Amino acid sequence: MAKTRKFSTYESRNAYIVASKKSGKTTEEISDEVDLSSSQVNRICKAHKQNGRLTRKKGSGRPKILTKAHKLKLLKAAGRHFGRSVQDMIDECNIPCSDETARGYLKSMGYTFKKSQKMPYLEYEDEQARLVFGQTYMDYDFSTTIFVDESVFQVGQSYYGWSKSGQPAYIGTSNFAPKIGVWASISMFGKLSLTFYEGTLDQFDYQRILTRSLYPQANRLWGKGVWILLQDGATCHTAHTTLAAIQQQAGDIIAWPSASPDLNPMENVWAILHSRVAKRNPRTIEELKLYIGQEWQRLDNDEAITIAESMPNRVSMLIETEGAYTGY
Repeated sequence: MAKTRKFSTYESRNAYIVASKKSGKTTEEISDEVDLSSSQVNRICKAHKQNGRLTRKKGSGRPKILTKAHKLKLLKAAGRHFGRSVQDMIDECNIPCSDETARGYLKSMGYTFKKSQKMPYLEYEDEQARLVFGQTYMDYDFSTTIFVDESVFQVGQSYYGWSKSGQPAYIGTSNFAPKIGVWASISMFGKLSLTFYEGTLDQFDYQRILTRSLYPQANRLWGKGVWILLQDGATCHTAHTTLAAIQQQAGDIIAWPSASPDLNPMENVWAILHSRVAKRNPRTIEELKLYIGQEWQRLDNDEAITIAESMPNRVSMLIETEGAYTGY
């Protein structure tokens, strides 16, 4: 039995088969040398005689459903219509494929199906004010800055959870669900304080909250006249009597530019607390206050520090986007 030969490519093997056949070797001899069946050897020789081919015939295979043109249309449609379904985009672009195929391609390109988030509409003046803010504080380290904000929690807030496919998930609520106002503060030291208030917060309520829940802690951490207060432009924050009272305690007051919730680290804290409290499904105002307080205590201090420490990056992104929305 002849020793089996080794070849680096199909073409070199087939060339050897054809040359051996022409030299007078039998099909059986050649098949032993190249470790192929006689029918395979004959087929290779026949293909070379008919069209001179030595390489393997390229198979047609299953044609791709999405052509390059189809893919480009689908990506453009996804970019234009955030709220459109995949099937609507397929129909609009006249692409002959199933929604599973289109969805799979979009996922392969990094697209995901997600819930929309609110983004403030910015006028030109708003963008310019935000850009000036970014340029003013681009080298500011915010290490002694306290971020403060208010938010309203209510009984019966919606939250994400598991349920059987096709069955809606309901949560008990009413047209006049109990609500509670919450004020809180964080810094690069982590959580500072949280307190409740009822109704609309006016300048005098706000001043009482600062006197009771902020000044003692801030002065103890940094010293009177050293720490900085960063707050938005709510009326109760910017009232003359409020600013005068704060200036007696703080080293400075920084005001957010308008339409800038993405710059305020407290918005991220509120998102966490709202989600965690809603999942506990409070049914009374007493339970609501209890759960808010408990979730505030459970909020990891390192998590609050990380959120506060994102402020310099927010400012950098603000400059990079030239005052446009930063995505935070």
